[in-house]
Amino acid sequence: MQYYQSPVKRILIIRPGALGDLIVTLPTFGAIRHYFPDAHIEIMGYTTLLEITKGRFYADAVSRFDHADNIPLFVDNAQLPPSLIKKFEGVDLIFSFVSDKEQVFARNLRKTGVKHIIHREPLPACSESIHIIDYLLKSLDSLGITYPNIMPKVFLNNEDLCFGEKFIKDAAVDSSKPLIAIHPGSGSRQKCWPVERFAALMSRLSRNMDAQFLVTSGPADDKIIEELRKKPGNTFITANQLPLPHLAAIIAKCRLFIGNDSGVTHLAAATGTPTIALFGPTDPRIWGPRGEKVTILYKKLPCSPCPVDIRKNCFSLSCLNQIEIESVVKERCNML
Repeated sequence: MQYYQSPVKRILIIRPGALGDLIVTLPTFGAIRHYFPDAHIEIMGYTTLLEITKGRFYADAVSRFDHADNIPLFVDNAQLPPSLIKKFEGVDLIFSFVSDKEQVFARNLRKTGVKHIIHREPLPACSESIHIIDYLLKSLDSLGITYPNIMPKVFLNNEDLCFGEKFIKDAAVDSSKPLIAIHPGSGSRQKCWPVERFAALMSRLSRNMDAQFLVTSGPADDKIIEELRKKPGNTFITANQLPLPHLAAIIAKCRLFIGNDSGVTHLAAATGTPTIALFGPTDPRIWGPRGEKVTILYKKLPCSPCPVDIRKNCFSLSCLNQIEIESVVKERCNML
């Protein structure tokens, strides 16, 4: 089914959110690109994250989306300033993944002159038991767009790949030994496997398979990295706060990735690197990373999954504490 009688030349996709939110939307971006191969596609969100899409199949351009810059679009019956209207000039089709339950944002977007707007709430309703990737893809149903690929995939260019090669070379990684990526951080403490277990796991894998380790981290993970360094016998290289395409290129060089429920773990799965994801309070049926070689370790308890408001006050982390080191080692053997 062709939705439009005239060609679609310019498409704008508005997708704010964190890294994980971006990665789970890649199949939707890909389906749009396949359906409109000649269109100019711009993705609006957080530009530092969107570099993973710019000139890498999904997007021709990226731009910043900030609620503060677009306040009139969220005000009912607002008078839009000409500068804001100009921002959407020439756009034929908008896909919006902005929280907009009252449709105020969508109505104001139509005032800019954009005729075709597809809106999808960024999160499914609590009553919906559907994986987030499948939920987002359903935004395309009204256009008759099919989506045979439901696995996120990152596309790296030559500069990204060269950076990955050079990083590994400069870090003096021994190519005869397996390099395992570890991501011990997450967006919240309640989603982190105990750092002591990561340290013990690294010691175990170092003894058993002479593994080397790359630890990936973000700005909030400094304390975790320091704790890992204090553990006797644990040596590793770090990849800290790199541009996403460069981080993806480094992870793609690893034999295995082991990480918490986080955006970086979704990124790792999208590179094709065998990935073990450690899940605690969130539901992997909805939020689990997808990839060709992904294993999710998850201990479902009577209180699982844990709502965010309750999770904030959970200090026992029983769901994560029940994931044993031996379980991770066993999965490592199955994947390599």
